[in-house]
Amino acid sequence: MNKSASFAILLALPFFAAAQDLPTPIVGNLFVKPGIRNGSPGRGFSVEYERQPRFKLKGGGWGELEDGSNEVEAKERFEAKLKFPLLNRDEWKVLGDLYHSSETYHFEAIEPGSDFAFQPLDGVRLRRTRLTGYVFKALNKRDYLTLRLEASTNGNYEGFVKFDKRYLVYRAALVYGVKKNEDTEWGFGALYSNNFGRVTMLPFLIYNHNFNDKWGLETLVPIRFRLRHNLNERNLVSLAAEYWSSAYSLDLTLPNTTQPMPYIFRSASAQFFVEWETNKLSRWTWLALKGGYSNNFNSRFTLPGTRNEGRIGAFPSQSVFVAATFFIAPPKDYMDSKRKEN
Repeated sequence: MNKSASFAILLALPFFAAAQDLPTPIVGNLFVKPGIRNGSPGRGFSVEYERQPRFKLKGGGWGELEDGSNEVEAKERFEAKLKFPLLNRDEWKVLGDLYHSSETYHFEAIEPGSDFAFQPLDGVRLRRTRLTGYVFKALNKRDYLTLRLEASTNGNYEGFVKFDKRYLVYRAALVYGVKKNEDTEWGFGALYSNNFGRVTMLPFLIYNHNFNDKWGLETLVPIRFRLRHNLNERNLVSLAAEYWSSAYSLDLTLPNTTQPMPYIFRSASAQFFVEWETNKLSRWTWLALKGGYSNNFNSRFTLPGTRNEGRIGAFPSQSVFVAATFFIAPPKDYMDSKRKEN
């Protein structure tokens, strides 16, 4: 297989873009091929902007202080991601993934009793820079194993990345998958996470299935559920539900103290949305537009390495959101022609 075809195929590998970015199978002439037919296009390079307008963020109570009711004008999130091949053989594939995002809260009003907790968030970019490696092993024509290793720095630091122990988060995931046929694929795995010293394990399931040429289901249980409708080869519409979470290291100066303390700010939500992916810009470029409802779970500030110690509550109201993504994916006819050449 020549280098251009190898690179194009690797860029086209479909990945779950869910909270944990868990991958689906690898490519190979005698081995399992990626995903199911008519699936959402793989994203070799992508940039995304998301905005949640106007919602309330209660909380900030400490000691005898009561929770305040603060107004958030908007919450913005920007992310960029690049996947690149490192090794391409029939049975083995190794890919890298470089990711950077920033999340910003813009407050319209912060009550005096809550300013020690929420002022450090106001207009400040909460950054996450992540390097991920994927190792794919095809066992035969239908079975595969995937190992995912990740290290990231999460916090309100300045610049692109800051290599400091207080910001580091580690994750690893192992997947066993089976591609039954071109329309059905399933698998299971486990995710290990060391999140600022707090260790967790999460089992998950993968199930992808096409009901017919137009309708399909793509899931990563319990993180993502997507019902896909293929309007044609260049337009897809999906109805989806997705779990999203974030955690950042920052400093808080508690009431009646003068020295800042390291805290972890955690937030999570379940998003329900409609997404339209279209290939009308050019053969290699796509645009995805989505909008929906964000069921925001209770956020919190906690001490590093703990679940609830030193807890300071933050209680967001529900909100709507919109997002736009630009991404690059090799066209299907190009991929087919390269496979025929080789």
